[in-house]
Amino acid sequence: MPDHLGVPAAGGDAVPDTGAASGFVRFDQVSVTYGAGTAQAVPALSPTDLGFAQGDFICIVGPSGCGKTTLMQTLAGFLKPTSGTVSVAGVAVTGPGPDRGVVFQHAALFPWKTVAANAGFGPAMRGLPKAERQARVEYWLNSVGLWEFRNRYPYQLSGGMQQRLAIARALANEPDILLMDEPFGALDALTREKMQEELHAVWKRRGMTVLFITHSVDEAVYLGTDVVVMSQRPGRILQRIAAPFARLAGERDIRRIKAGADFVTLREQVLALIWGEGGG
Repeated sequence: MPDHLGVPAAGGDAVPDTGAASGFVRFDQVSVTYGAGTAQAVPALSPTDLGFAQGDFICIVGPSGCGKTTLMQTLAGFLKPTSGTVSVAGVAVTGPGPDRGVVFQHAALFPWKTVAANAGFGPAMRGLPKAERQARVEYWLNSVGLWEFRNRYPYQLSGGMQQRLAIARALANEPDILLMDEPFGALDALTREKMQEELHAVWKRRGMTVLFITHSVDEAVYLGTDVVVMSQRPGRILQRIAAPFARLAGERDIRRIKAGADFVTLREQVLALIWGEGGG
């Protein structure tokens, strides 16, 4: 099974191959210290290099508080790095933009808007013509199985349906990059499994680039083209491991894959790294 194991550095430590030398998305020596310059300064992210190509599905795992969300927020443009640069297609990220859609653990929908109005919010803010907005809303609500609920309100939807709507709202803007921070963390096991399959199907059909944060190693190994393991705070990348399951051709049986020997071996490899950081 292929992986990125890194090369020996001075002193015998391993430098992980993070793919930072080139990539559609690049983090170059990005660090974040909350309250920098004050007595209460908290270093959240060590200088970090990471790069990935268009169409990659990058899953980030690690102990709680290791800087996973901090790293994502610098790419979203919500947080300015203390040092270093984040870039997309060679252009530095200086703030949020429609090329990057964000889905959080909780759906954060507009409760006063219908399902259709929530899904069409981004295109409406961008001033797209009404016909184009409606076409996008219909397409993406159909993609996540919510078109028949288009006239309902968020409170009339289950938790899983609300998360599907949040994903549809992000995708209706047709972003180049989808950023997802524990999007399925609050769901029950069965709904979470269904959402993993739906997200995988949309990713393959759309060919978008995804940065996905999760505490579930099974989820990361199953969905990701690569799994990035981070250390305890201040976060740094311990290892980047290529995962083969996301790109399997044909029909996928989620439970058969997760029970397979290759999956179990890779999962244990990732878990050993996290446990070694005290994240068990």
